[in-house]
Amino acid sequence: MKEPEENVKILELIDSFYPSVDGAINVAKFYCQELNKISECHLATSKASKKSRYEDKESFNVIRCTSVSAPENYRYPFPNWDGKFRKRIREEKYDIMHTHSPFALGRLALRVVRKQDIPLVATLHTQYHQDFKRYVKFNFITRLMIKYLMKVFNKADSVWTVSNKSCEILRDYGYKGKIEVVRNGTDLKYPANPDELIQKINDAHGLSGQKNVFLFVGRMAWYKNLKIIIDALEIVKNQNKDFKMLFVGGGFDFDEVKKYVEDKGLSPYCIFTGAVKDKTLLQGYYLRADALLFPSTFDMAPVTAVEAAAHNLPAVMTRGSCSAELVVDGENGFLAEENAESFARALLSIVDSPELLERVGNNAGKTLYRSWEMVAKEVHEKYLQIIEEKKKKTRK
Repeated sequence: MKEPEENVKILELIDSFYPSVDGAINVAKFYCQELNKISECHLATSKASKKSRYEDKESFNVIRCTSVSAPENYRYPFPNWDGKFRKRIREEKYDIMHTHSPFALGRLALRVVRKQDIPLVATLHTQYHQDFKRYVKFNFITRLMIKYLMKVFNKADSVWTVSNKSCEILRDYGYKGKIEVVRNGTDLKYPANPDELIQKINDAHGLSGQKNVFLFVGRMAWYKNLKIIIDALEIVKNQNKDFKMLFVGGGFDFDEVKKYVEDKGLSPYCIFTGAVKDKTLLQGYYLRADALLFPSTFDMAPVTAVEAAAHNLPAVMTRGSCSAELVVDGENGFLAEENAESFARALLSIVDSPELLERVGNNAGKTLYRSWEMVAKEVHEKYLQIIEEKKKKTRK
């Protein structure tokens, strides 16, 4: 039997890319970055706004098409308005395409792969139903939008998700085919100079000697269950426990979250850093904290959780969420129900317990850490198999 070609030409597609940032965008970026070291990998996406003055400086080719502004600082591509873009996508002659967005560029990919008889992979990264409900008032419109995006998944050659729990979401959307789970990774790893990075955070925020430092990293958005964190911290404070909470990230609800903290009388206990783009500084926050608080049930496979594990930082997560499906309570993380009282109980059980936190954090590093290099090797092998299977079907 003939072995599949190792060096293949790959196109990843995503509707928005840098300077917009979210979990799926980071996945697409690191897929391309690491896959481009193994084969040739390009990224198709929307043009950044002229106001951003953003320039692509990636190690892989970024092909951008005409776009317009979309909510929450995203862009929406219009490949049908951009003949030059479509021509290039057709003429590059890729061996496989992988869409991370089931909308405009996913639809374009479907048309191209049909004509060129190459395979298409589609990954579900987001709970679109919840996304749509935030903007659309009528359930029937939400259902129509789900039906629209499912056309890409139903016609793809291979459908992937990022967690076992997210397979259930795809089933709820009506998908009946085979689903592959390919988990996300991180580009961060435990640094050689942890004490130096911790000291930077201590100096920046006056944390020297502070016990019980909790951390949230991510978008400041209510749908991340940030109220659960804040209400749980109020309970912990009322038990006369000393702590500091670090909120690392920016977002459209930033001011409201900060105001809610003030209204709860928690301002002396909470520090808001805004977005932290310096990866080395971000590592300092992971190293300085005693536990990551991540109650979100919206995220399907948050990179934050893997980044925490890279720094031997245990996380407190919501039981039954996509984020927590690999967590064993008290072994490599901590689980709580989706309410403030349960999270408060979890926090009260770990405050002033450095030995427990160290043991659980070390286990998180051993069992939950996964680098993008590891992911890329797995993905490349899957691509080779999918390409070969497509060729077999074509030959029949």
